[in-house]
Amino acid sequence: MGYDTSFHPVDMAVVEGRLLPYIAGHGDADGIDDLIARAVELRKTRFRAKAWALGVLEAARDLDGVAFDSRVHVWGRPFFIVGDGAEGVAEDVRRYLATPSGEVDALAREMIGRIDPALTARVTPDASGRLPDDERLAAALSTPLRILRGAATALRAGNRTVRHPDGREFDAAGLLATEVPFNLLAFAAALLPGWMSRGRTWPTALCADAGVADAGFAAPSALTGLLRTEFPALDWPVPDGTITGNYTVGGMVPAAEVAGARAHLARHRDALDCEPAELRKIDEAMGVAAAFGAAFCEATEIYSGMTGDLN
Repeated sequence: MGYDTSFHPVDMAVVEGRLLPYIAGHGDADGIDDLIARAVELRKTRFRAKAWALGVLEAARDLDGVAFDSRVHVWGRPFFIVGDGAEGVAEDVRRYLATPSGEVDALAREMIGRIDPALTARVTPDASGRLPDDERLAAALSTPLRILRGAATALRAGNRTVRHPDGREFDAAGLLATEVPFNLLAFAAALLPGWMSRGRTWPTALCADAGVADAGFAAPSALTGLLRTEFPALDWPVPDGTITGNYTVGGMVPAAEVAGARAHLARHRDALDCEPAELRKIDEAMGVAAAFGAAFCEATEIYSGMTGDLN
């Protein structure tokens, strides 16, 4: 099976201050409803921005010399961002994060104008896709975290199982010990999206294949830190510092070390056996992480180009 790879800035203030305490069972059951609402709104912003990117892709098929790379502008950067340099990309990410979903069109048209002002009149947003309504989006985004919280509260009450809204029952201990990193990152990425890639393109694998140290990278233990402290008796797996399969969080770089890890990869760029566009995605994602004061991590199956689940 192939890998839908992704590279993520991770807002650890949200992870450690809001999401992990929620999963651990602290506070009210509706304690992250504001984050869920924010994630729903951003999902709509992302969807509309990508509709414009796909519209450019369609228009560019009939034109020569259009400076549009679908690997970067559709199945690469989040939203729809045109420009060079991680610092500029970071600013555009901030602008999209601050743009309500109903006001995305003006920003997307600005991006088209950066490619070619004459192209703006030729592009219409792709209309083939459709998002679920807000209620269903909220349920899809929040149900994994609510089930994990249910597992934690079940264990605190001495119960062995947790029930899914569809009626299925799961072993609470096994669920909490194994399913937090991926589902936590998936929700965090709904608030601060990452970069899409495909194949064996994650940084720790590239470094291993090239015989280069993956300086700065470590296991993603920070994504379970509070839970390990509060549930020490669980059979916590020893986390890997790289991707080992589908639906996996791999190596993670703490926020304080992102700039150094990024510089290290840049110094060894020529040794890494990867397409330049994919290396560009890693560098941009790390640059945005540094600009946001965020951590960085690699993952698989957070997004899927095949199913249209874009960033």
